[in-house]
Amino acid sequence: MAKHWTDDQEIFLKNLDRYRNVLKGKDEKEAKRLTIELAKEIYSQNVELRHRTVQSIVERLPYLDNLLAGVFDKVNYAKKDQSMYAKIPRENNDTIPNLCNTRHSYNGAIR
Repeated sequence: MAKHWTDDQEIFLKNLDRYRNVLKGKDEKEAKRLTIELAKEIYSQNVELRHRTVQSIVERLPYLDNLLAGVFDKVNYAKKDQSMYAKIPRENNDTIPNLCNTRHSYNGAIR
């Protein structure tokens, strides 16, 4: 069974500001490319993430960005994550969806 994300969350939280700054002003295609690039870097620099895949990190970064910024409705996120909803707002309280990941259930809120 896969480990819960809460076990690895701290690594992603430490990189959140950097991730948001890297994406600032980028179009969706470039943002997706940069998300993959950062995910590979985070993976290679953190041996404790070896039980994850780069793709899982690619999916988790935008999920956390949206969750912590308060994008979509709180109920669109996993119950275990809802306590983190809107806890780390983006600069200027921006709540424009980060669409770099379309695999999470909150994407029902997009459609």
